[in-house]
Amino acid sequence: MERSTAGAAGLVLGVVATALGSLMITPAIASAGSLSCVSPPGRDATSVVDRTACGAKSDPSSNSASLGTDGVGFADAAEAGAAFGAGVGGGVGAAEARRGAVAAIAVGPKSVAIGTVAESGPALVLSGPGGQALVADPARGVVCSGGPALAINFLAGQACFTDGITVWRVS
Repeated sequence: MERSTAGAAGLVLGVVATALGSLMITPAIASAGSLSCVSPPGRDATSVVDRTACGAKSDPSSNSASLGTDGVGFADAAEAGAAFGAGVGGGVGAAEARRGAVAAIAVGPKSVAIGTVAESGPALVLSGPGGQALVADPARGVVCSGGPALAINFLAGQACFTDGITVWRVS
């Protein structure tokens, strides 16, 4: 690896580790249970129980999965795409992939993580309590706001991170 490539890879891994650490130390919220939806190629799955829901949808060339634990997770994949969405503890995570891969994970109350990719993935979208994160097509870029949030579109070279006070961006 070139020095600049290794430095960039190290920076990305550091930001991801910091974001995951921030999400892991947030207060845990009691939950009645978890729901998971898996959609192998060409199938759909949906489950709703009280305040927990999951949904997964895939065309014949794609795979998707979602998880809801006192939250909402949704995933939709098409055109050889792969998507994973998870909502935990009051969060909403939604992922949509067309010819790409995306994971959107929201942990904590009022957290929202939305990832949409079409040929521009892979992408990772994480949000903590009160955080909002978005990965869209490269022309729209990435958005991080509110509480802790991280959004990375790897192929487009776009990323943002917020700790709830300051927002850092790479574009």
